[in-house]
Amino acid sequence: MKKLIFSAAFVLSLGLAGCGDDAAKEEKPKEETQKSVSTDKSNESSKKDDVQEDANLKAMNTYTNKEVGISGQSGPILYNIEAVQLKKITPKTEEAANLFDVAVGEEVDALTISMSGENTSTEDMNFHLGQAVIITNTKEQLEPDMILSEHIEGNYLGKVKHEGFNVYVLKNSKVEDLKNIEIRVDAPTNSNFDQQGEDVTHTIEVNK
Repeated sequence: MKKLIFSAAFVLSLGLAGCGDDAAKEEKPKEETQKSVSTDKSNESSKKDDVQEDANLKAMNTYTNKEVGISGQSGPILYNIEAVQLKKITPKTEEAANLFDVAVGEEVDALTISMSGENTSTEDMNFHLGQAVIITNTKEQLEPDMILSEHIEGNYLGKVKHEGFNVYVLKNSKVEDLKNIEIRVDAPTNSNFDQQGEDVTHTIEVNK
């Protein structure tokens, strides 16, 4: 299972689509079965396809925007929504198919959103980017898949920063039908769970 989770992280992260390319290159030699075939990365927001594939999974990135550029502040918390990527994923083994609750070879539509947060207060805060809910123009309301996502720590013990990415698996629509994605995050709270700011809502346009 650990190897499969690594495989899923490989195809679901934004790293091999241009975010953190250097880190991706450092990891690739450790897993000889993995390969990446990608298009020119010079266009920061591209509809061109690039593919990641290993023994368990194949993923085709259909849309990538590495410059979403949404930032803001809620109470003492600064946050950034940095990148979004739409993906078509095909499980190649039974174990991988079970992870997505589909049959081997059945296509899965998913999206990855990269986010980060920073506490500017010396007081401990809670702000759960890793639990952000999305609402799509295709009328889906989705929570992040906790197994597939890269955990974004929600507890800020003083002046610290956290980052990671959320993965959302579409249930009733296709990534090519997405036009906008609304992101909602509950307001930060202090150690007594008293609200310290406002709820966060932003919309990302995709497939432009």
